[in-house]
Amino acid sequence: MATLGLDEDELKSVEHTVARLAQLSSSIQSLKMDILKSNPLPHPSSLQASAQILQRNLRSVLESLNDNSELFTRMVIHPSPNYPGRSQENILTQLLRKKLEPDVEELVVQGRETAKLATPDGVAELQAIWDELREWTQGRIAAYVRDEAGDVYTSEERKLGVENVRTGLRRGLDESDDEDDDEAEEEDGGEDNDNAEKGGKSVPRGPELETLLWFGARGDFDLPRNVEFERKVGVRRGLEGVNIPPDKLKGITSS
Repeated sequence: MATLGLDEDELKSVEHTVARLAQLSSSIQSLKMDILKSNPLPHPSSLQASAQILQRNLRSVLESLNDNSELFTRMVIHPSPNYPGRSQENILTQLLRKKLEPDVEELVVQGRETAKLATPDGVAELQAIWDELREWTQGRIAAYVRDEAGDVYTSEERKLGVENVRTGLRRGLDESDDEDDDEAEEEDGGEDNDNAEKGGKSVPRGPELETLLWFGARGDFDLPRNVEFERKVGVRRGLEGVNIPPDKLKGITSS
């Protein structure tokens, strides 16, 4: 006590801080051993309890350091003449070290940066980043729906030339899409003719389920091109199949 120049109360404060550090070190070591011994990891409730204990120990150490900051600032540690410096050189070096170890210093820097993000300026900075990402994402999705969703080739394939794309087909995808649409129209017409021949009149069929759902959500019968129908042949689009009188239908189409 005389060597350190501390009175009795100050020495008790130092011992109190050392005890808190020892308790924190013991809690960290206990959690480490639980994780190493458990296979798989410990139960989430056990991890949560350990995390709460570590949080309380850290808070206790920080409070002790803050309360005695002036004492630790002016206190200087130096070995006494009878200290076994040769046999305990490693411990002596750690005690007299004035700078943090590289790995510890890196953790301290990361902790300070994380704490900075919790300030109002840090939250505003993160919000600006998210706003920029949201704006870019919305624009990219709109560009995809408008320009790329209905295209059978990617922009890179278009740039290099679609004739060089190996699809395993004997005809181009654009040509096959057009022919498939024609075949679908022919099959649709064939179904109507078959129905007319069976009962003398065509069997009425309402609009597609996707059309009804879109109308219920948006109030519009025209679906975007990227919406896929469950029915693959004879799909009714727009107002086809909707039971609306002709005079009202004209009013809707003109408006």
